[in-house]
Order: sequence, then C-alpha cells, then structure tokens
Amino acid sequence: MIEDDKRVEQYAMDAAQAHTELARRLVDVPLEYPLEAYRILSGLTRSAHELPQLLELLEGGIDRLRAGDRLETDFRGASLAEKLQDFRAGLAKASEAVQAVEQGLDKAYRAIGHVSYKEAAEPQP
Repeated sequence: MIEDDKRVEQYAMDAAQAHTELARRLVDVPLEYPLEAYRILSGLTRSAHELPQLLELLEGGIDRLRAGDRLETDFRGASLAEKLQDFRAGLAKASEAVQAVEQGLDKAYRAIGHVSYKEAAEPQP
C-alpha cells in the first residue's frame, strides 16, 4: 500500500525541481568548503546510480501497456511500432549518457574527497 497520495510521475517532477533549486542555491550561496561539494556530489552520484533502473522500469511499463493492447498512436504519420522503436532507441541513448554521467560523477566524487580546505593566512601586522 502506498502511504502518500502522490502520483508516480510527481516524483520525477519533484526530482527535477530539486535539481533546479540546488542550482539556484549554488548561485545564491557559493560553496565555502570542499566538504560541501563532496556532499553534493554524493547526492548527485546517488541520483545518477538510480537512473538506469528507472529507465528499465519505464520501458517495462510501456511493454506491459503494449502487451495489454492499451497503446495506440495519435496517427500523425508513424505507426505504433515505429514510435515504440523510437522510444526504445531514446532510452538506449539515455542509458549510454547516464553511464557517462555516472563515471564522471564517480571520478569527481572520489577526487574531491581528497581535497581539503586551506585556511586563509592570518594578516601579518
């Protein structure tokens, strides 16, 4: 049983809004310590690691709708089979991009973990 009353697609909108808010906050309140970057990268890395499973679940959901004969096109020139082929090709391309993002975030995350804050020198009298 689902405890909240959010529709499943609202979680995707919430995630997008969180990324937008993170970007806004980074503009308004610049980093003061590398630990902040480390923690932000931790969250972004975690999000990126979840994306492949989400893409697979989306594809599976569409496959179940197709198997239940619950899909049709809007008849703007392409058949349902063509649209579903494009959908799968798009997901495959997104999956490749996610792998690159994951690798980049992992590398940045590991690297920033070894960077520390350099105290400002005390002013000399």
